[in-house]
Amino acid sequence: MSDFSRRKFIKKSILLSLGATYIISCEDNDMLDSTNSTDPDGEAGNNENNRVIIIGAGISGLVAGYDLSIAGYEVKILEARNRIGGRVLTIRSPFSNNHYVEGGAARIKPDHDLTIAYANHFNLILDPFYATSGGYINFTNGNRTVIDNNTYLNTSYGSALRKDYLKIRGGSDQLTNAFASSNELSNKIFLNSPVTSITQNDENVTVDTGSSQFQADRVLCTVPLPVLNKINFSPSLSAGKQTAMNGGFRYAPATRIYLQFKNRFWENESLNGWGNTDHPEEIWQPSWDMSGDTGVLMSYLRWSAAEEMDILNDSQRNNAVLSRWENIFEGSSNNFDKGISKSWSTDEWSKGAWASPTTSQNENLNESISQAEGRIHFAGEHSSNDRGWMQGALFSGLRAASEIKNKN
Repeated sequence: MSDFSRRKFIKKSILLSLGATYIISCEDNDMLDSTNSTDPDGEAGNNENNRVIIIGAGISGLVAGYDLSIAGYEVKILEARNRIGGRVLTIRSPFSNNHYVEGGAARIKPDHDLTIAYANHFNLILDPFYATSGGYINFTNGNRTVIDNNTYLNTSYGSALRKDYLKIRGGSDQLTNAFASSNELSNKIFLNSPVTSITQNDENVTVDTGSSQFQADRVLCTVPLPVLNKINFSPSLSAGKQTAMNGGFRYAPATRIYLQFKNRFWENESLNGWGNTDHPEEIWQPSWDMSGDTGVLMSYLRWSAAEEMDILNDSQRNNAVLSRWENIFEGSSNNFDKGISKSWSTDEWSKGAWASPTTSQNENLNESISQAEGRIHFAGEHSSNDRGWMQGALFSGLRAASEIKNKN
């Protein structure tokens, strides 16, 4: 696909996702054409009010910064962590044979056009997510059964067949790294810069990190709701946002335990290392399509099963999973090499894996959490209809970028 065709495809995907309002505002603007240093529609080119501070270098902040930079805005991204990506986290250490696992976002639904479009835009390769050979395990009520590959892949997970799910070759962080290393965003991201206060008036916004102060015309806040109360807003945010950020908008706990084994002993039974249990748990083998003698199996736990793991240290988590897996993959303990884990509920800058509000929370707060307040705009997967997915984060970032452009 040529660069021109790719840009047309991405533009079409974004416009379809964002709807008629965005189509009108961007009608003649190839907004992902990185060869343009200013926006063809003059959204920022002749406007002095074009300084934007983005809080958070997760995928929503990155896509918004990328879009605004292309449109001619002066963008700075402040990130509290010492890395970009937010809940897109590919973990490579301490695994052997260049193996890696996903700490966060991993699966891509076949209809997630924005995610696929941006992967294509950055020339990333998409592969099948689930193993395409070998048997899958189902462990229920103490009984282990093997499901043949074709049957498992042709059953649904959520709204799509498992065989249609995709992943980014090399890790999900290939996408966030592509944004960050682009000409549009390189040297515009400041790590280890947790924002402590945001003060706005009729003319501008001041953002303080404790050690540095920035002034902007607009601010985009992509901070997950459970940690939004780390920032002092002046004037205060609306009652809806205050309720949401003080525990009134539920987030899902999720913990993943990754165990490296000296060899792929499960293959002796023609198994692929994937399956489901009634713990409940998903079991993945992230190394299924990677070379090397070692293999990595992952226990993916949510809600109460995750919370049970969160009170344990890494060694205790490893032992708990190994003990349980002896009934699923006999020989797990003897073949175990090393393991690590990732808990999103205990992550200082996330406090949860994804927004999962109750029905009443969603009805009462869904609209308010995404609404701009003065010169401050808001994005993040929690403010989309695809919560918990890269698609939702991308959508929200582009939606907020559109708001900012329409305000100038």
